Amino acid sequence: MIAAPRAFASAGTARIVTLEWTVAEIALSLGLSPVGCAEISGYKTWVDIAAERLFNAVDVGRRQQPSLEAIRRLRPDIILTSHYRHASIEQALGSIATTHLIDDQPKDGGMLASVYQSTRQVGEALSRTSNANDLLMRFDDDIENLKSRYASRIVGRKLVVAQPLPGVPRLRIFAPNAAICGILKRLGFADPMDLPSEPFGFTTIDLEGLAALDGDSTLAILSEKLPDDLGNSPLWPLLPVVKNGHVRLTGAPSWPFGSCASLTRLTTDIVNQFT
Repeated sequence: MIAAPRAFASAGTARIVTLEWTVAEIALSLGLSPVGCAEISGYKTWVDIAAERLFNAVDVGRRQQPSLEAIRRLRPDIILTSHYRHASIEQALGSIATTHLIDDQPKDGGMLASVYQSTRQVGEALSRTSNANDLLMRFDDDIENLKSRYASRIVGRKLVVAQPLPGVPRLRIFAPNAAICGILKRLGFADPMDLPSEPFGFTTIDLEGLAALDGDSTLAILSEKLPDDLGNSPLWPLLPVVKNGHVRLTGAPSWPFGSCASLTRLTTDIVNQFT
């Protein structure tokens, strides 16, 4: 049986549980503090947007498999999560509280468009539509400011963004339909690899695959240091992009699958490598 919505004065007084980091980021960015969140330590490590608002939040388990009992004990008014991840347990979640499944995996594969869509959906679910629109306007303004400030240094530069994979000499390469690649294209960067759109916005390649990057391209790795699995490979120093010194490390852990604040921070970290 689907739970009847509990009465609450406003979204600011609603007891909110978030089961996916993207919706948690949006709720926190809108000034709300969930009473429960999945994988809080991981959120603080990888996303870390307004994480101080999770100070009193209860961890309700893994994103892939949240604890229904832990959620029920919190007596939430609203549960926010991902349609992709939790559509299969929508009925179980709905028996606890009003549940909103956010569309964070668009059917056409456009991950940047999904950032706008999911932000509006969370705003509507939390009665913060105006605040969500303001958040998106600031996001657009931040990107345009970066473009106008650094256009002379970045327009036309060929750039590939990659995330290291632990324990193997491989990289997760972000495809053109990834949100971060959509933003970088908006800034004026060029894509040196002819990659198709991917279901989750990325593909995995080995060092032989990186050999396709010419010496004029830049490889931005989302890491504070070069992984030993890459640097210790005898093939690494032979890659044209490495020989020409065109590898950039963006710094602290970043979350390329997040919403406005995550993507603005990541984009700024990448642009800073050219300034």
